[in-house]
Amino acid sequence: MALNKGLRVRIERVLAAAGLTGGEAPDLVGHGQSGDLVARCGGAFVKITQRSQSWNARALEREAEVLRWLAGRAPVPKALWFGQVDDDLALFMEAAPGTAVSHVGKPEAEAALAATIRTLAALHATPIADCPFDLRLSIKLAEAQARVADGAVDESDFDAERLGLSAQQAWDRLTAMIPVTEDPVLTHGDASLPNFVWNGGAQVTLIDLGRFGIADRYQDLSLFLRSAERNHPQVDAVHLLARHYPLADLDQARLDFYRFLDEFF
Repeated sequence: MALNKGLRVRIERVLAAAGLTGGEAPDLVGHGQSGDLVARCGGAFVKITQRSQSWNARALEREAEVLRWLAGRAPVPKALWFGQVDDDLALFMEAAPGTAVSHVGKPEAEAALAATIRTLAALHATPIADCPFDLRLSIKLAEAQARVADGAVDESDFDAERLGLSAQQAWDRLTAMIPVTEDPVLTHGDASLPNFVWNGGAQVTLIDLGRFGIADRYQDLSLFLRSAERNHPQVDAVHLLARHYPLADLDQARLDFYRFLDEFF
């Protein structure tokens, strides 16, 4: 994707600060769902957000810390540089080899989804004792409420069954559904298929980890199943989950709740 002059200047400034000049010309990948600028620079990706965009800046800072902490614990890209240039906050990381699971072809979809499930199962089985990223429900709900108060919830992006609700109306409905139990594990936090990269092997690489942390396993299972249905409806993802994930039965109420909670982020 072509870069306009303003975007090119921003990327060149952070490339210079990171000492990564002299390689291939950057190629704009797009603006992530959060609005961050994402570009490929040879064998690396850079994500740039503005420090003044406080919610995005916090997520990018968190992602840089998560990549460092998860190195050696889970399949994640190597963080190459993180820093600030003027109002821009930037994270460089190695490009993960392969294709986003959302974009694999139909013949490979089942294998890619199975690999994603196995990788999530391994992540969820990793001990949480020394994890510094706590996003258990009380913390997550407090952040969601703060986003409502700050006007940071995109009401136009609600799922079809909630379109037309205000953020406050959605919040009022969500609070009536809060589960009474929580099963904390290490979670990706945004387990939609674009955030897993598969290169044909037994596991996938986890990317876009700004929402990683200790949370209920349904934080991941709910978004994975929703994304699988949207991206590869020809594959029975629920059946695959039963085969490759150590869980006897799915709790539909918790699936519904965590999908609803995702509306606020």
